[in-house]
Amino acid sequence: MAIVLIGFGILVFLSQISKHSAVELGIKFWPVILFLIGGEILYYCYKYKDGDINIRYDVLSIFVVLLIVGVNLMIYGAIEIGIMDKITAAATSQNFHYQIPINEVVIDENVKKIVIDPKNQPSLTIRTGKENKIISTGSLSITIDSEERAKEFLDHEYIKVDKIGDIAYITFTGRTNFFDGTYSVNPYGFQLIVPGDKEVEISKVNELELILYNLENNWVIDHVNHTKIRLGEGLNLTVNAFMNNKDLLRGNVKWNITEDNSKDLSNFKGQLIYGEGENTINILNAYEVVVDEI
Repeated sequence: MAIVLIGFGILVFLSQISKHSAVELGIKFWPVILFLIGGEILYYCYKYKDGDINIRYDVLSIFVVLLIVGVNLMIYGAIEIGIMDKITAAATSQNFHYQIPINEVVIDENVKKIVIDPKNQPSLTIRTGKENKIISTGSLSITIDSEERAKEFLDHEYIKVDKIGDIAYITFTGRTNFFDGTYSVNPYGFQLIVPGDKEVEISKVNELELILYNLENNWVIDHVNHTKIRLGEGLNLTVNAFMNNKDLLRGNVKWNITEDNSKDLSNFKGQLIYGEGENTINILNAYEVVVDEI
């Protein structure tokens, strides 16, 4: 038993001065315990075979030996079915955070509408730009065993832009909230810059933040729980928010609130008009709308 303790002490010491985990080394070299205990018994049997000393095991000693054998068999079985691999991975896993590389997609002049499908992402931030391109980025939270493997996920495509006719579709793809029981990849905090002169349709996202400095077309926002809009100066814009609860029309603006009995979508209509109100943002099926003027 003393040899076993010394062996484990060496194992822990090696893990301290190297990059290897003590758990990982212990799992790899656990059969050595059986060799050491068996070798110790054979050594003493051989050493005292001609003497009067008999090696005896009491009930407690037998129990300890059976316990050691049983535990080792359980460890072997866990290795065979892959449980120990998961334990090793969990013990050696680390957390990494990265920004998804910025991607720019130039869209044709004949594209009239942009449809954004976040696939129920928790949050999305959209800014308007003056260039005829879509710019996207975001963040990644990765739990994995090495930084080298973590960086492999930076090469994945998380936001995709496809054109069909005169419509550009922005979809969120890749390993969204990937989890295999040990490692996980969680993309979050997506950000887009879209041309301000295109018609835009956004649906099904929990939290949406719009930062609008230029807007020259109509937008529709549907089934977004929380919409927050920051408005720049000089916009020619009308904001219509159809709500069931007028108290959830918020921000540093003064809403013009009227009862809306003509539609089944809501009970109240909140409206803001800037300039001549030529361009329109219609917000449907929202829980809360916050508009702040900058």
